[in-house]
Amino acid sequence: MWIFKNDFMPGGTLAVPKANEILAPIHREVDRFDLIAATQDWHHAEHGSFASQHPDAQVFDAGELNGLPQIFWPDHCVQ
Repeated sequence: MWIFKNDFMPGGTLAVPKANEILAPIHREVDRFDLIAATQDWHHAEHGSFASQHPDAQVFDAGELNGLPQIFWPDHCVQ
């Protein structure tokens, strides 16, 4: 069984356009491979990259976090 992060699907907080269109082809082909790699995007609610954690930031603003350049994201994939 495959689980996809709803936040990246259409209607999600960080939606990828047409992301749902890749699900059926992936399900059809996955058994052909010996190795499957997966990623995990999972954040605590107060994650520093979220715009909501910076009083003057808007989603997708550029800023700084711990001295490094940072894009401020919408809250997504919260634990």
